[in-house]
Amino acid sequence: MAHQSFSKKVLEAVEKEAGARGGEIDTTELSHVLFIQTGHDHKRMLSTLSDLARTSKIVRVRQGVYSAVSKKPAPDQREVMWRTMRMRKVVTLADLQEFAGVSKYYAKEWLQMLVKRGIAMRQGPADKCAPHSWRLIKFDQVEMPVDTEKAERLRKIRAKKKQAIEKRLDTIDVAVTDIRANLNDLDKE
Repeated sequence: MAHQSFSKKVLEAVEKEAGARGGEIDTTELSHVLFIQTGHDHKRMLSTLSDLARTSKIVRVRQGVYSAVSKKPAPDQREVMWRTMRMRKVVTLADLQEFAGVSKYYAKEWLQMLVKRGIAMRQGPADKCAPHSWRLIKFDQVEMPVDTEKAERLRKIRAKKKQAIEKRLDTIDVAVTDIRANLNDLDKE
């Protein structure tokens, strides 16, 4: 069994037991959970709790009471782009790159999908040097549109890759059969 650090044991105990006890656990209960029997080990646990709270791995609710940090998943980049588009009504590629953390290519591809569906419209700049912008024209759509074309493209790419791998495996199978035949010929000689 792999060695587990004391800090990790304390962190896991806080996360598990705080959840089972309404979100909080005090140091006495935690001591019992961790089977701490000496004053020295209790002080070590308190020190570890302070370190974990300082590094934001757990939260100190009040004196002697701790809670696990709630872990919220990061929002989907497409969802962030959609919210930005709905709030601003007019966006540029730079806006989507900044707010959603996506590449210029990905943002442009997503906006082109909206244009194809009649949800947004591309606007040319008055100044030739200025970037294009995209305007939301379908305001009644609350749900983010799903890009089914991209999913279909990915399916086709996977099918091509699978076919190429199967072809390679067939080539390998033929080579292995030839090698076995040569080995059998050597045994007969």
